[in-house]
Amino acid sequence: MATVAHLRTKYQPQLELIAQEGFERKLVHACFLNLEVPGPLRFNNFAYALRELLRHVFHRLAPDTSVKECSWYKPDPKANGRITRTQRAKYMIQGGLSDFFVQRQLGVDVPPVLSQLSGAIELLNSFTHIGPKTFDLPARKAEALAEECLEAGKSLLENVAECRTTVLASLSEAIDDHLLTEAISETINELDELATHHLIEGIYVDSSEVLDIGPDLLTVRAEGSVEVELQYGSTSDVRNGIGDVRSDSFPFSAEVHVKLQRPLGRHAKVENFKVDTSSWYE
Repeated sequence: MATVAHLRTKYQPQLELIAQEGFERKLVHACFLNLEVPGPLRFNNFAYALRELLRHVFHRLAPDTSVKECSWYKPDPKANGRITRTQRAKYMIQGGLSDFFVQRQLGVDVPPVLSQLSGAIELLNSFTHIGPKTFDLPARKAEALAEECLEAGKSLLENVAECRTTVLASLSEAIDDHLLTEAISETINELDELATHHLIEGIYVDSSEVLDIGPDLLTVRAEGSVEVELQYGSTSDVRNGIGDVRSDSFPFSAEVHVKLQRPLGRHAKVENFKVDTSSWYE
């Protein structure tokens, strides 16, 4: 039979991985503290604290404004205007990507994960209600049910994270490198200081990774190389032999924001673009 100390050792580090520093981390500690303090409501208080921890994490990772901006969002008539946990989990998995694109284009089946989430939440909700079956439980029974709750919460978070990872990986493969190349080619300015003039001869995206899916934008990290012709002096200087032209290649990294339109859009904006020109100075 699992003891409170065993449960804390096994589950607290996992919960702290998804909890933010400060309030959420303190709430993680309070969950287990409720089990350690004797009393007829020890288990009910534990289950309530765990459910609230998950609620805060879901609200942080899927804010109201972000969820409502998604094309797939429709108010749930049973929720009295509130955003449901299922809708928040859906945002955490696919952001503003349409259901059609996620299922047909990426081949990721999200509904089963959302169904499992609902089951886990219902379990936690049932244990927070005070009744004869959950009130004043013996220590061993309380700890057994606590482990059941923790396992349900752990499974819930793992399933959401795994599904999101699958979506991100599939998206990274679906990103059009030509779109990234065009966006990056309009951004390069670090090369201005290397020569009098420069000409971009080629931009090659070696890898791209989707970092985040927002309501209407993807944030993509792209890495690759840029081939450039560097001219020292004016064209007449080069013609008269007192200037020079040389070709070189430099690695780059960039964050590209891609609009979620049809389905990945034709527009992209580049930020944090960096060309590593250290080899030129060496």
